[in-house]
Amino acid sequence: MFSKISKKEILEFTRVLSLLIYSRLSIINSIELILTQTKNKSFKIILKKILTDIKSGVSFSKSLGKHPQIFSDIYIANITVAEETGRLAEVLTEYTSFLEKMDSLKKKITQAARYPLLVIIVALGVLFFMMFFLIPTFEGLFKSVQAQLPPLTFFLLETSRLFTDNYILFIIVSVLLFFLVRFLFKNAGFKESVIDPFLIKFPLVSGMYKNNTLARFSLSMAILLQSGVTFLEALKISKNISPNSIFKKEIRMQIKNIMKGENFSTVKSKSDFFDSTFLRMMAVGEESSELDKVFFLMSNYYGKEFDHQLDNISSLIEPVLIIFVGLIVAIILVGMYLPMFEIINYMGV
Repeated sequence: MFSKISKKEILEFTRVLSLLIYSRLSIINSIELILTQTKNKSFKIILKKILTDIKSGVSFSKSLGKHPQIFSDIYIANITVAEETGRLAEVLTEYTSFLEKMDSLKKKITQAARYPLLVIIVALGVLFFMMFFLIPTFEGLFKSVQAQLPPLTFFLLETSRLFTDNYILFIIVSVLLFFLVRFLFKNAGFKESVIDPFLIKFPLVSGMYKNNTLARFSLSMAILLQSGVTFLEALKISKNISPNSIFKKEIRMQIKNIMKGENFSTVKSKSDFFDSTFLRMMAVGEESSELDKVFFLMSNYYGKEFDHQLDNISSLIEPVLIIFVGLIVAIILVGMYLPMFEIINYMGV
């Protein structure tokens, strides 16, 4: 069974290829050398096909284009221009830097989500233990001494009994909910009508999401323009940098406006993504004819804004989650120990 080709492997392939091309090895010799070091069987098959194509006279960019599931439009566009200009080594190096920055943005989100996710898993584990093991143990004790139960204790005992008596039903419902959520998130209609608007409207995540999108979009535009891709073609390719349908719609509108002779910076309708800072910087780039440099500046600016917001949200969520978990545990423990006073009185201690 073949394994999936990861983005990390594509990054490593691009990095090594750029070094080998810089060392004045031919593209054929470079790929042959990379093949000897590649462990992923699926990637080896793809590289062998690319090598066969190149040896038969097909250009490197066209051979990559036969595998769109592995090599993105941005990747192929960069290689196409690099072949036309004879700057393959330089473009590969620049694109390696691009992939590293994109990977860095993704890692920051993953790392920020890791701790809250761990806290939630621990909280669910503690809740499960208390509902299925701790509370039923106390219930037997309370019944044996016929203690008068406070409302909180009674509620916790009834909730625990509901879970333990119907645990199979809860498992079935949980599994069904999991698959329902998975289906909805993969459904294009639900994504466009619910998820995409939520990401740009919900206050806690909207600013961070927009900054991350603009940082990646600007970086994509910068690397394409620097490689020699036309502005219009760069827009068509870079719109796919985000899966958000609203963002893609705005870029498509911009493409139509530019084809009519208008500038990107003169957005007539209110934009959900492109703020006044972005548009002012675009105007500067259009006037100076240095859009690639302006896009690099904007990528750094929005990347830093994203980092700042991510740090703020992380520092806010972490203590809130800890307090929340602590409150749940405290409420359950208080509920279980309140009747102890009644038991002590009953035993005459």
